[in-house]
Amino acid sequence: MTAPVTATRPTATEHDQRLQALRGISRQLPTGVAVITGAYGDAVHGATVSTASVLSQQPLRLGISLRHGSYLTKLVQQRAIFVVNVLSCRQAAVADWFADPERPRGLRQFDYVPWTAHEQTGIPVLDGTLAHITCRLTNVIPLGTSDDLLVAEVLEGHGRNGRPLINFNGQLHDVEFRSVIRPGRRQASAVTLLE
Repeated sequence: MTAPVTATRPTATEHDQRLQALRGISRQLPTGVAVITGAYGDAVHGATVSTASVLSQQPLRLGISLRHGSYLTKLVQQRAIFVVNVLSCRQAAVADWFADPERPRGLRQFDYVPWTAHEQTGIPVLDGTLAHITCRLTNVIPLGTSDDLLVAEVLEGHGRNGRPLINFNGQLHDVEFRSVIRPGRRQASAVTLLE
C-alpha cells in the first residue's frame, strides 16, 4: 500500500515570489502607449495606459484595462465616450506626465500639453499623436479585485505616419521598422525592432 499524496500549498512568500516573477515575464510583451482622455460636465481627466488593444475587428472594438474605481474609470462610465490618444516615439514626456499621480487635477493637467477639444464632445485630443480614436463604452468587465476591462466601440479616428512609443520591460522605447523576408511569403511584412 502506498501513502496518499498530499499537495502542499506554497507559502505566502513563495506565492509572492512566483507572482513577481510572472509579472516580470509579462513585461516582456511589448505594448503601445496611449493617453486616455475623458470629460463629463466640468470634469476632465487623462491617464497613460499601455493596455489599449484591438479586441475585435468585426465589429471594431478596443479594450483598455484601467484601475477599478479610478477617477478616469468613473468618468468614462458616466460619459461613455472617451478618446484614445496613441503616443508617438517623441511623446515619452507626455506619457510620464499623465502617469504622474502628483499632476494637477482637472483641466490644469492639460496646461503643459498641446491639445484641442474634440468638435462634438469637447474631450481633449492631444496634439502630435500618431492617432486619436474616439470610442463609446459598451461594457465593463471586472478583472480580479484591482482592474476593469473597458470594452468600447470605435466611432471615429484619425492617424498619421510615424513611430509609436512602446512600453517594453517597464521602460519606454522608440522603435525602428524594417521589412524582413519570411520564407514562403511573396512580400515582406513589417517587424518592430526594439532599440
